[in-house]
Amino acid sequence: MTMTLWMIVAAIAAVVVVLWQFGAGRLQKPLAHAMRTGELAGVLAAVESASPAEQPTLWDHAIGELWKAYQRETATRLITEAAARSDADIVQYWVRQAMEVEPEIAAQYFSPEFLEAFFKPEVAARCGRKGCCG
Repeated sequence: MTMTLWMIVAAIAAVVVVLWQFGAGRLQKPLAHAMRTGELAGVLAAVESASPAEQPTLWDHAIGELWKAYQRETATRLITEAAARSDADIVQYWVRQAMEVEPEIAAQYFSPEFLEAFFKPEVAARCGRKGCCG
């Protein structure tokens, strides 16, 4: 019985590692490069090479990692790129987050034209990192 349990645990661990490599793990090197240099091309390529179903999670992960590392200008630049490429609700959350927490940086990168074209306040108001309500 315990041998079977250990085999199941090992199989689950292997699946987690594989999923990590194909999901958020693909962002590890591009994010490290973005944090060092501010260059976003690798992050954009990694997100865009993922399936459409994976992309919202990758946008959230990439922006969130930059945000947590206090790379707020780089994160805000990535938010503008994400908004232009994706209609994922999580991007709306990040636009709102930047405007509320870093209004000076947001004002530098979010032009009135950008906000008119890409910001949906009604979506942003009901969304967070754990999903959207309503």
